[in-house]
Amino acid sequence: MTINTNIVIAYTIMAKAFTQSRKEIIRRNLVNKGREYFIKYGLKKTSVDELAKATGISKGSFYTFFNSKEALFLAIHEESESKLQEELMQKFELIKDPYERLRAFFKSSFQIIEEDPLLRLVFNSKEMESLSWFMSSEEYEEHFHRDISFLSDLIKHWQEQGIIRKVDVTAASYMIASVYYVILQKESMGEETYKKVTDMLVDCLSGYFAESR
Repeated sequence: MTINTNIVIAYTIMAKAFTQSRKEIIRRNLVNKGREYFIKYGLKKTSVDELAKATGISKGSFYTFFNSKEALFLAIHEESESKLQEELMQKFELIKDPYERLRAFFKSSFQIIEEDPLLRLVFNSKEMESLSWFMSSEEYEEHFHRDISFLSDLIKHWQEQGIIRKVDVTAASYMIASVYYVILQKESMGEETYKKVTDMLVDCLSGYFAESR
């Protein structure tokens, strides 16, 4: 997606008209309305015009905050994901058995993606079409590497606790991240087969990574 340089300059000048506190309010409104519209209509059917109108700003002003609706979606997704990651880091600390902790973690991860309406959009094959060009952007790359960093930190933490055996942390992080994309095949698999597949994946991952006791 290419935005004319003159337009960008004009939008930048417009942005200076907003005070810092006003900018924060507008950005929060865009995040809140974006969440509402993306969940209700999906990424593909939500337009920048609608988002701008819903928050009481011009379409031009929208671009002073986000480069595209996909960038807004990613910001909202990251906010939700950060909260979930914090919860996951703490949720299973009381489970001492390595295999059982890992099994609970992987099973819960799949369940969260299934139940969270915003996360479901990320793993929806139709919505992925809307994100296809954006996935090559620097913004998406940064987001993906933050996910890998979270998994790497979690693996290292659980290795220190004797939960995860000695493995290549980077390779393990990428491997775990890739597993969740099986969700994109859910519709073609059917509900029953998908459940069997994810149960197998949970058991395989837990068995492979668990430190022997």
